[in-house]
Amino acid sequence: MKETLLLFAVPDKSIRNDIRNLLTPMKIQIKYVEKPMYNRTLASLAGLQPMKELPLPYDGPDFDSPLLIFAGVPDQKLGLIIDALKAYDRCEFPLKAVMTDTSRDWAAAYAYIHIRAEHEALHPSCPAT
Repeated sequence: MKETLLLFAVPDKSIRNDIRNLLTPMKIQIKYVEKPMYNRTLASLAGLQPMKELPLPYDGPDFDSPLLIFAGVPDQKLGLIIDALKAYDRCEFPLKAVMTDTSRDWAAAYAYIHIRAEHEALHPSCPAT
């Protein structure tokens, strides 16, 4: 599996470019996921399974804060990436997760709800927004 970062809800293109420039030397593929694709599974967004035709694009609300999902990134490299992102001062990324065998079949919108709820339970004084 190719090491991939799925990046959601970062509308500022210059920030997306900064993240790409920051992580490309680490050989991480960056995929920015647009809102209409939020009903796709994480595995399909990461390129691990074919994109199935869906009748309608996602039309729910956009995510309130950026979400990063890592796919196929080894633990050692994940630590380096997290450290690099912490040092990046233009945008905070409180919602981060690693795609697992369970979450790979979740739609991105469902993953966001789940990851945000987990973040808020673990960090009640540190909201995701």
